[in-house]
Amino acid sequence: MNSKTSIKNGWSEKQLGSIRLSDRIYDLITERIIEGSIRYGDSLNIKQIAEELQVSPMPVRDAIKRLESEGLVVVRPQSKCYVRIPTQESMLNAFELRSILEIASLDKIYRTVRPKDLENMKEYLERMEQCVPGWYDSDQMREYVKYDQLFHREICVLTGNEYVVNSHRYALLHLNIALTFAAGVTPDLEQVHNDHRSLFQYLSENSEQCIEVLRRHLITCKQNMIRGEMFKSLE
Repeated sequence: MNSKTSIKNGWSEKQLGSIRLSDRIYDLITERIIEGSIRYGDSLNIKQIAEELQVSPMPVRDAIKRLESEGLVVVRPQSKCYVRIPTQESMLNAFELRSILEIASLDKIYRTVRPKDLENMKEYLERMEQCVPGWYDSDQMREYVKYDQLFHREICVLTGNEYVVNSHRYALLHLNIALTFAAGVTPDLEQVHNDHRSLFQYLSENSEQCIEVLRRHLITCKQNMIRGEMFKSLE
């Protein structure tokens, strides 16, 4: 780029601020979808979101347009919009993408990962363990799912590849772990958690066994999902 050329040319400070704000609102909404506090099928009221965030409707509308372009939100006349409900096909495709990314990432990192690299993953595992006794309490289940999601995301984060991390985030946007649980049959929680413990242990030992544990874990999650009544009820 020419040293005299500025990417800011033609843009006012106000416009630049608006772009950054719409990006922040987009990030906020997508994080809420990934963590499950905004559910698939929920309506998104632009005016209400703007009031809650104490901003004008414009950056909220821009964020919604971006979500619509990515197939996450359906927009109807008069600014009525809602988070798109996945189909069976989209859920299976998103799950396949997530599986490919996690297994490939683990294969890349397991030989060289060091104990200090696993501090976040260890914390997420400990947080999940705290939730296990109260699994059937809805609040505890949400907490477990939150850290389960972070645990799996950390596998991709450890690659240091932002494209892998962003692709994994995209998969979770279209199929978060909360929906994977909700759509399927009730999982064997003890087995689910044993898988996480085993994966972490083998990864700590730089053992290739961690890949087999993850592969088996993902296959079980997928089987539970497609056997569920909610999944079967989708188009």
